[in-house]
Parts: sequence; C-alpha cells; structure tokens
Amino acid sequence: MIVIVLLISFMLDGIISNLIPLSSLFIPLFSVVALLVLYPNFHNNKIKYLIYSGSLGLLYDLVYTTTPFINTFSFFITALIITIICKFITVNKLNLILIILFIILFHETITYLLLCLFQYRIFNNMTLIEGLYSSLIINVIYGYILYIIVEKINARNKRKRMLI
Repeated sequence: MIVIVLLISFMLDGIISNLIPLSSLFIPLFSVVALLVLYPNFHNNKIKYLIYSGSLGLLYDLVYTTTPFINTFSFFITALIITIICKFITVNKLNLILIILFIILFHETITYLLLCLFQYRIFNNMTLIEGLYSSLIINVIYGYILYIIVEKINARNKRKRMLI
C-alpha cells in the first residue's frame, strides 16, 4: 500500500502541475505530503522510510526537474524532519494540518536555499514567499483526504488480520 500511495501522489504532482498554471495559488507537493501521512505505516523502520523518501526525491528529480539530486536531498532532509516531529507529536486529524503547514514551509525553504546555493537559478525573496503561500492550500486539502483514506485502509487491514 505504501508504494502505491507514493506513486499515486507522485503522478498527481505531475498531472495537477500540467492542469494548473504555475502562477496560480495551487502548487502541488503531494509527494512530500504523502511522506508525512505514510510515516506511521513504517512502524519505526526509519531506514526504510529514509530510503523510500530519497528514492522518491530521485524519481522526482529524474522525471519533473532538471536539477540533479537537489530534490533527492530535500526529500531526504524533509523525511528526517518528519521523523523528528513525529517523535514528539502524534499524527491525527488536527495535528496533521499544522504539521503539513510546517513541512511544506520547510521543504520549500530547503529547496529554495539549495537552488540558490548551487546557483541554478537566482531568486529573490518574493519568489520564496509566493511559493510558500501558493502551495499550502491544495496540499493541506490533499493531506487531509489522504489521511482519511489511509486511516480507513489501515482499519480494514487490521480487521482482516483479527479475523484470521
């Protein structure tokens, strides 16, 4: 289930990006949100989680961008921050929104800083701010819907295991 949800989120990033212009208020980062929502399903296997996040970032670099290894690194660092946050805060419907907001802000800032550090593009600070507020709305909605779906799948799987 984990791989399927990550791949669907990955594909939705591309589909939504093609349907909605970049100048709109809806910039998807569904892959990052899926990493957060799926973290509890790794059952304290942080190494596997970090491998999945780095692999997803590499796939993101290969398919959607021309920046080799920048998203690989930013996805990996974002996953590390998610593991730290989830040590102190449980992921539930209320906390999920706040954690998504923080993770999106963190991921966008890290990506912006990496692009500036490697001088791939020269940005001004308004570019960062516009990218931050434009990606929050749609990602919080997607994260909430994904959380509900994953929660129902986990409950159904738990019932099946109890019947066996």
